[in-house]
Amino acid sequence: TMLFLANKKTFESMKTATTMTTALAVVLAALALIMGARTVDAAVADTCKAAAASDVRVNVDLCMSKLGSHRGSLEAADAWGLAKVASLVGVDNANLAAADIKAQEAADPNVRMKPALAKCGTLYKDVGMCFAGAHDQINNHAYPAAKQRLDEALAQTQLCNAAFAAAGVTLPQPLALHTVDCIQIAIIAGAITNLIK
Repeated sequence: TMLFLANKKTFESMKTATTMTTALAVVLAALALIMGARTVDAAVADTCKAAAASDVRVNVDLCMSKLGSHRGSLEAADAWGLAKVASLVGVDNANLAAADIKAQEAADPNVRMKPALAKCGTLYKDVGMCFAGAHDQINNHAYPAAKQRLDEALAQTQLCNAAFAAAGVTLPQPLALHTVDCIQIAIIAGAITNLIK
């Protein structure tokens, strides 16, 4: 019986130590995640501020919001990585705009809006490809070619605005927001690409 009680106490001591070790590991892992997130946030904030200093068209708040919330920013700690992230954000946003256009076309828009939506649908497919091409060029360190693709994304997005203006109708929401974001993301990605040394 004494041996059994001694083993039981030893087992309980080991169980308590294991529980404390597990709790400590969980706390340390959470602390590492918080510190890692702060490092990512700082890298994104510093890069967005530097991009805005180099190009006054950059919206710092939008830059930090879009890049900071993208899954790729966790691995991107420098201008090169964040320029690629910005391009991927552009791809995502262009895809959202294209999906919104399809939904609006399916909702049977007014007669004046139909041609503008059709034109923008085609343009936003190109915008997504431009952002994807910019990502690939940045990844290959071909920065002038990346900037050209970003300029094309910006121009294609502005042509969508022009299609609605020519039809005499305003861009419907959320397409208007996606358009503003695409324009801004092309500017942000270009400004960050210019920061790469």
